Amino acid sequence: MKLREVYQEAIKQQFISVCLLLEFLIIEKKVLSWDDHDSELELYFKPNNKPRMTKLLKEYAERNEVGQ
Repeated sequence: MKLREVYQEAIKQQFISVCLLLEFLIIEKKVLSWDDHDSELELYFKPNNKPRMTKLLKEYAERNEVGQ
């Protein structure tokens, strides 16, 4: 499944954290594209990356007032 499809489904299901992650990686950091396969996300879900990603996403959400 392409990340574009994952994003669209996340919007439908109101999975804000998934939307936030995709927006951060695709729009903000430009490390992925909407046409990449969802398997590209595996790196970001590894346990050793969790603390850093949590911090980065929290900062990103605060800067962009996500969820308000």
